Amino acid sequence: MNNSFLAIESVPLSLVEPEINIEQLRDREADLVNTITAIQEVRKTKGWSTLKANVFDGFTEYLKSELTSEARKESPDALKLNRIAGQLKWAERYSDLGILEEQCRAELINLRRNYGKTS
Repeated sequence: MNNSFLAIESVPLSLVEPEINIEQLRDREADLVNTITAIQEVRKTKGWSTLKANVFDGFTEYLKSELTSEARKESPDALKLNRIAGQLKWAERYSDLGILEEQCRAELINLRRNYGKTS
């Protein structure tokens, strides 16, 4: 890689720390807290249990089966494999609200750890 143009333009080669927008961090933190609270409330409802059992659980099993079937073919279609894998990732993420809550919590902890408590 030729970075000679940087030297010509007198651009320092050290990594520059991006400027942190505290207001955006506070907004993101508030969004994460609200999302975690909403997830906890939704998980407690009977409606979510029904929706999960009737829609999401069957759909994830179907996608796993499709992915396995396509992968075992003699000449698997890479595009189809990627599409199914993406759908499966989405379905698994949103069918288990516990996983979604953990991901939000991890992002919140990371945000607070790296930038201090923003609110």
